[in-house]
Amino acid sequence: MFNFKHPRDIHLGYLSHLKFAWLESIRAFTMSIVMLIHGIFPFILDKTFSNYIDKASYRIKTVGS
Repeated sequence: MFNFKHPRDIHLGYLSHLKFAWLESIRAFTMSIVMLIHGIFPFILDKTFSNYIDKASYRIKTVGS
């Protein structure tokens, strides 16, 4: 549950890890709003979340490299 070496494990410093985590958090929050809108209007923003998932996965896999 607690891994105090996590930033080092992924080759980031503390501040770099903080910046990455906060930016991903902002992106995820934005996507939650997108999905609320898409739920009401399913004919708009139909690929936005799928694209976000693909890009987020890539960012997470390549962070620190």
